[in-house]
Amino acid sequence: MRIFSVFYVLCVMVFLVVLSGRVSSSFWLEEDMYPLLFSENFEDGDARGWRPNFPANWEIREEDGSLVYTLLAPGDPGRIRAPYSWSIIKDFDLSGFTFRGKLRSDEDIDNPYRDVVIVFNFQDPEHFYYVHFSAISDDVHNIIGLVNGQDRVKINLEPPGKSRAMLGDNRFHEFKVTYDARDGEIRAYLDDMDTPILTAVDKTLEHGMIGVGSFDDTASFDDIHLWGNIFK
Repeated sequence: MRIFSVFYVLCVMVFLVVLSGRVSSSFWLEEDMYPLLFSENFEDGDARGWRPNFPANWEIREEDGSLVYTLLAPGDPGRIRAPYSWSIIKDFDLSGFTFRGKLRSDEDIDNPYRDVVIVFNFQDPEHFYYVHFSAISDDVHNIIGLVNGQDRVKINLEPPGKSRAMLGDNRFHEFKVTYDARDGEIRAYLDDMDTPILTAVDKTLEHGMIGVGSFDDTASFDDIHLWGNIFK
């Protein structure tokens, strides 16, 4: 009887918290029902959960009473044409995920080629996917790209110049990127979490790590949440 009573009380408490709006039920039950693996708002001033390609180029900075993770400068390019200024979340090799957070381009708004990227299914610096959010849409900007041992290739279904380019300012935008390993479906969202601006279907790389960065610009990130399925 005591066990039932305790269970009942806990259920009521959880229901009241969700009902009050302090915790959204969708926070715990993401679209694909993946468990929450990682959450970071950088308020402790420590980015120990991250592995940047160029550590000296990343810093946690205070802005308006909050701390954000900032890419201060792009690093040196690699052997192939691909994003090279990234920071990967440690320890999670995933075969499916939902990745959410806030991103901001810190480049001059007069630069239409400014970009922020989300890298995923990262296996090494020459094998990964990335979502490229930009202020312009063409065959290399505002795309989903595949890096598979050679220069990046556009794989998203939207024709060049037809995807919605929304990174034309210096404010934070909410993002979401999802990957379903069962069918290779990739979706990328910016601000509107119901309608993707970029979509692709590809199973070249079926698992890997996930992170944030830029192709060759500066950017900031905050309020990161990762739900996923651990690759086995």
